[in-house]
Amino acid sequence: MMITASWVQLAVAVEPTADEMAHVRAWITERFDGSLPKGASEPFFSFIYDGKSSASLLQNWGVKRESRQLDKQRVEHTLVFADPKTGLIVRCVGIEYHDFPAVEWVLFFKNNGSKDTPILADVQALDMRLTRSTPGDFVVYHAKGCAGMFSDYAPLSDTLAPKGSLAIYSHGIPSGLPSQESLPMFNVERGGQGTIVAIGWTGPWKADFSRNEQNALQMRAGMDRTHLVLHPGEEIRSPRVLTMYWKGDRNRGHNLWRRLLFAHYSPRPGGKPFAGLICDANWGSWMSDRGHIAEINAWGDRGIPMECYWMDAGWTDMSRGWAAHQSQQTPNKTLFPDGLRPVSDAAHRRGMKFLLWFVPQSLFPGVGIAAEHSQWLGEPFSCKEYGTQVFYSLDHGDTEVNQFMIDRFSKIIGEYGIDVFRQDGTSIWPKDPGSDRVGISQIRFTTGFYAFWDGLLKKHPHLLIDNCACGGRKLDLETISRSIALWRSDSQAAGNFNTISNQAFNQGLFPWIPLSAGVVPVGGPIDAYKFRSAYCPAMVLHWNMGKVADPNKQRWSQVDVELMRRMLKEYVAVRPYTFGDYYPLVPYSLDPKVWTAWQFDRTDLCQGMVQAFRRADCPFEKARLKLQSLDPGAVYTLTNLDVAGTTEMRGRELMDKGISITINNQPGSAVIVYKKKTDTMAKQ
Repeated sequence: MMITASWVQLAVAVEPTADEMAHVRAWITERFDGSLPKGASEPFFSFIYDGKSSASLLQNWGVKRESRQLDKQRVEHTLVFADPKTGLIVRCVGIEYHDFPAVEWVLFFKNNGSKDTPILADVQALDMRLTRSTPGDFVVYHAKGCAGMFSDYAPLSDTLAPKGSLAIYSHGIPSGLPSQESLPMFNVERGGQGTIVAIGWTGPWKADFSRNEQNALQMRAGMDRTHLVLHPGEEIRSPRVLTMYWKGDRNRGHNLWRRLLFAHYSPRPGGKPFAGLICDANWGSWMSDRGHIAEINAWGDRGIPMECYWMDAGWTDMSRGWAAHQSQQTPNKTLFPDGLRPVSDAAHRRGMKFLLWFVPQSLFPGVGIAAEHSQWLGEPFSCKEYGTQVFYSLDHGDTEVNQFMIDRFSKIIGEYGIDVFRQDGTSIWPKDPGSDRVGISQIRFTTGFYAFWDGLLKKHPHLLIDNCACGGRKLDLETISRSIALWRSDSQAAGNFNTISNQAFNQGLFPWIPLSAGVVPVGGPIDAYKFRSAYCPAMVLHWNMGKVADPNKQRWSQVDVELMRRMLKEYVAVRPYTFGDYYPLVPYSLDPKVWTAWQFDRTDLCQGMVQAFRRADCPFEKARLKLQSLDPGAVYTLTNLDVAGTTEMRGRELMDKGISITINNQPGSAVIVYKKKTDTMAKQ
C-alpha cells in the first residue's frame, strides 16, 4: 500500500524579491530616515518613563539621525532621542541589509544627567503593528522550547481572530534559559505574507500578540520585567530584535530566514562559515589519559571518519560531589597526571578538534576560583529541580569578575589545546538591589555574558563555542550568532533514546535555527535508521554513559565497525545538503505509525537530497513524496543510496507527481540524492 504526501504547497526559488526588499526599505526609510517624533510613522519599540508612554514622550524630545555603511551588505542607522528635563538618552541602533528583506535593532538607555532618572519601566524592544489589506485571520507560528522531552521544539500555531490574543514566553532555572518554554522566534502570517521575528536575549522574555476588531495585530516583545532608575552615567541595553519580511509561501519565507542566519547570524570560526563536525562524545572520567588517547587513535586505525574528540564532564575531581566538580578547571591528577595537553595533542595529530566541557560561572566554596576569590561567592542558590544541591555563581555583570573570567578561561583554552569550548549550566544573577532597580542585575549579567563569549572569541579566533546550557535551553538570536548547539536536549542522555525524537528535533528546529547536531546512540546496536535520523550540519556519536568501556575491547566489540564506517562516510558525502533550503514533505509527528520525510535543496550546487523514514509501527511500505523548488523543465538524475543504479525525472514530474519510495524495513530509512542534469526546457 502506498501513501501520498502532497500537503506542501509548491515553493519557488528562494531569493529575495524586489517587492520584499522595497517593502523593508520603505519601512526603514519611514522610521529611521523619516519624521518619527512628529507622528508621521508608528514607533516600533516602547517604554514607560516617569509614568508616561514613550509614544507621547518621543513626540516632544529632540532626535538625531545618523547612518553609516558597515560593509557591502549592511548599513547602520541610529536614532538618538534626548529628554531635556532629566537627561535620559534613548539610542536605537538599527541594521539594514542589502541582501535580505530584514532589519535588526537594539535599544540603549543612558542617564546623561546629574541625578537618578525617574522610573524606566516596561521596555518593549519590539512594539509593532502589522496590518492586512483584506479581512482574515493572523496566524502566529512558533515552537516549543527545550524541557528535556522528546516533544522538544514541536511546531505550534495559533490563529488570532478579531479581539484574539496570545502570549508566549520563557522561563528557566532560575530564569536564564530563554528557550526552555518556547523558542524566542515566531512567524506572523497574514494574507500571503508574513514577518519572522527573533529575540536576542539570554534571559527571560515575553511576547504578546493582540488583534483588534479590524485588520491589525499588535505584537510586543521584551524582557520579562523592567522597573528601574538609572544612576548618573549608567547605560543599559534591551534585547536585540531581528525581523524579516516575506511574501508568498511560508516554507519559502523560512528558507529566506535560514539563508539570512547562515549569512549574518552564525559562528565563523577562523573567519569561515561553520562547515560541519562529527564528534566522538565521551565522559571525562571513563578513562585515563591513555584510554582517551587510545580512543582517539581507534578511529583512524579503523579508517572511520572522525572530526572532534569530545570530553564531557568528569575530567576534574568528582570526590566532593557534582557542584564542586563542575566548579573546577584543573584536571583530575589520577586520570591525567600530565594534564589534558597530551589528549588534545593526540587529537590534533589525528586531524581532530578537541572539545572540553565547562560550567564557567559555577562556584563552590574552597575549590577552583572560589578558593582564590571567596568574596565572589555571593548568595547561594538552590531549587527543587536540582534536589538538595546548593550553587553559587560568578556574576558576569561585575566587570572585574567578567574580565577575570575572560582571562582565566582564555588561558585554559590555550594551555589545554581546546578547539571547541563546551559551556553548560544555567544563569544565576544576583538579586536586584531594590524595588526601583528591578531587572538591572539580569541586564548586567546578560550583557556581561555576551562580553565573556566575545572576549574568548577575540583571543581565540578559531574557537567554536558549543552552547549546551542543560541541553538546548539557551537558544536565542545572540547565542546562535556566537555558538552552535551540539546537544539539543537532555532527553538524549539515555544510552539508547527514542530515535523518533531526533527526527522530530530536526523538523522542529530546521525552520528556525539551521545549525545544530543530531545525536546517534552507539552504546548498543546501530543501524542506518539511527544514523540517518541524526543527519544535521553536525553529528554526535553518544556512547552509553552508564557503561565504562575499554575503548580497545568492550566498546568496539559491541559495534558493527563496517556499518559505522559506511554510515559516517555517507554522512560526510551528504552533509553539504543540510546547509541548503529545507522543505518538510510530510507534517511533523511523533507517531510511530507514520512516515516522515524532508528535502534539502542546494540551488547553488543544483543538487539536493530527500530523507524518508518509515517508523517502527508504520504499516505502509511505500510513499510518494512531492519535491519542492526544482526547475520544472530540467532533468534530474536521482540516486537511492540503498539501491544500485540511477533514474532520471523532470523537475515538473518530481514536483507534480512526486517520487515513489519503498522502504521494506520497519523501521527503515531512505536517502535519495538528486542532481540537475540539463537546463533544457520540457516541451508542453
